[in-house]
Amino acid sequence: MKASGWASGKLVLCGEHAVVHGQPALAFAVDRGTTATVEHVDGPTTVTAHDPSPKVVGAVRQVFGPSGAHVVLTTDLPIGRGMGSSASLAVALVRARRALGGPPRGSEYEEAFAVERLFHGQPSGVDVAVACHGGVVRFQRTPEPVITPLPCPRWRAVVVDTGKVGVTATLVAEVTARRPTIDADLEAIGRLVEDARAVLHDPRALGPLLTENHRLLRRIGVSTGELDGIVGWCLAAGALGAKLSGAGGGGVVLALVDDPEPVLAEARRRGYDAWPTSPAEANR
Repeated sequence: MKASGWASGKLVLCGEHAVVHGQPALAFAVDRGTTATVEHVDGPTTVTAHDPSPKVVGAVRQVFGPSGAHVVLTTDLPIGRGMGSSASLAVALVRARRALGGPPRGSEYEEAFAVERLFHGQPSGVDVAVACHGGVVRFQRTPEPVITPLPCPRWRAVVVDTGKVGVTATLVAEVTARRPTIDADLEAIGRLVEDARAVLHDPRALGPLLTENHRLLRRIGVSTGELDGIVGWCLAAGALGAKLSGAGGGGVVLALVDDPEPVLAEARRRGYDAWPTSPAEANR
């Protein structure tokens, strides 16, 4: 007997890092994600994946147990780039287990968040919320997380991949250690999130808010010279706004655009992998 589950990756529109400390965030699902295919076997639980790291194997065994399953994992998300690859994996595993007939162990979000903690220790939960719901989500971390799905906008964006991994747990810990000095910046990011929600369907009004969010992320110490440079040339190529998306320290830049081609062409000229994207309405 065999079953599969799929879940999307995500991009943070506004609010990364501040969301860990109680501020809201906006994030959206992308049309890339992770598939987990499971079948019953005799013997220990095993994993086939491009990179079956100890954390990935641990996640699979947390969901399926130490024996009785073989799980095949495939993904078209870049790993460690702030696009929610571990949350996508966690939700895909939970969906595969349920598709195989496994009973719920709480809500889908609760099950997957427990798996996500294997990767990041104390994640905010926004990545799992988007992987569960698809579309655009406003998320706020509270004792009971507040997850608000929003109407899906139709604007376009470009993702520029630095090719460098940002270690989320390390970056979150470094930001936490800078408090309370940076609290005013975290609060400003929270206000930007609400401003962005108000103009979510107006890319020309939304774009400058993304760029301002990047400036604040730079102030709290999670950007790099390379990320700042990419934001700069995306804007010069016509982007309406641009920012790092995710924990920082590497990862990807999100550029909001009218026409993806000028930013894509500039990324190619500079030797970066880049691709167009839009908010994905729902998980398939």
